[in-house]
Amino acid sequence: MKVCVQSILEQTYPHFELHILDNASTDDTVPWLTSLKDSRLRLWRAPHALSIEANWARIKDVPRQEFMTTLGHDDLFDPHFLEITKALIERHPAASLYQTGSRLINAQGKTIRRCRSVPERETAAQYLAARLTYQRDALGTGFVMRSEDYDRLGGIPAFEKLLFADDALWLLLAKMSWKAADPREALAVRIHTQSESASLPAAWPSILLGLDQFADFLERFIKDDEASQEVFRSFGPSFLLRYHRNVYIYALLEACQKGERIDSAILQQIESSLAKRAPRSVSHLSRSFKVKALEVLNASFLRPQVDRLWKLYYLLRTKSL
Repeated sequence: MKVCVQSILEQTYPHFELHILDNASTDDTVPWLTSLKDSRLRLWRAPHALSIEANWARIKDVPRQEFMTTLGHDDLFDPHFLEITKALIERHPAASLYQTGSRLINAQGKTIRRCRSVPERETAAQYLAARLTYQRDALGTGFVMRSEDYDRLGGIPAFEKLLFADDALWLLLAKMSWKAADPREALAVRIHTQSESASLPAAWPSILLGLDQFADFLERFIKDDEASQEVFRSFGPSFLLRYHRNVYIYALLEACQKGERIDSAILQQIESSLAKRAPRSVSHLSRSFKVKALEVLNASFLRPQVDRLWKLYYLLRTKSL
């Protein structure tokens, strides 16, 4: 968190306010923040520990300037992030959402890879097509918007653990006008062992619920948008299949970690969720080498070794360049 705060306070563009939503921290966070004595810093303390959904809901209660962004406590702004964004807004004042280039970093702050490039101008339907075909990285922080637009939309949707909630918010904001982007890299998003959607198999029930909530949102979102309807018809089923398959992989991994065979009811739950949105895809859920291999391992005496293999796979996946 300290590195994150410092990255903001060291911006080359100095005219901003930093609002920190402290979620009943018990370490030295509050004393350290207080010791900084920076007039741009505003600290908002929760009376007790809140869920991530409730904590982020407090954003609407914070007095903000015309433009705003959000940043996770362990992500980083490069020194010129605000300067680049200000120039981007001045170039494209009619846009309703703004983005810079970014990179993924690991727990040690080393670069894993650069995020996928985005076009300078993108409609909501174009963003949806890119997201459903995995041509965009799922980034929950670093996008810039007008505070009044954020409030008008009711803030970030309160999806389970905020999974897919950022996608929903970016789509709603882009639909107001369009999204502008500067390709210059100015943001680092951290991927680490405490990232539920990235590394913790036990998070699969939350991911499944968040996925259901996002699918419900998409049904409403495309209702009056012909371009988005066509995008979802073309790419929605494969997107949902891939995410449901990932949920099943996590469920298999969790069962192996527990030293158990996976409960058939879990598979039925995942299949039922997929069947509601993409019924023709249900039969393809297990049709991948990774799933087949995990099913075999989960049913064999090698089950206890799966967790070790998973940790090795994750370490390789987050290895710096």
